[in-house]
Amino acid sequence: MKPNFQTMSKEELRTYVLNHRDDEAAFHTYMDKLHAQENRIEHPAVDSFDELENYPEFARKLQRESGKHG
Repeated sequence: MKPNFQTMSKEELRTYVLNHRDDEAAFHTYMDKLHAQENRIEHPAVDSFDELENYPEFARKLQRESGKHG
């Protein structure tokens, strides 16, 4: 039985996606949650799980460079 992705926190869902890399529904729900953030910064799409694995550090770097802090 799959967890309810909508009720998972962003971090919980990220961990689930990284541990279940074949679950496209979980991946898309995670991407939707990222897009829903108010402090979202536009950047190139994540193209691989390797990039997703490093996403939090990448996002923090973009926020620092743009002057936004989240």
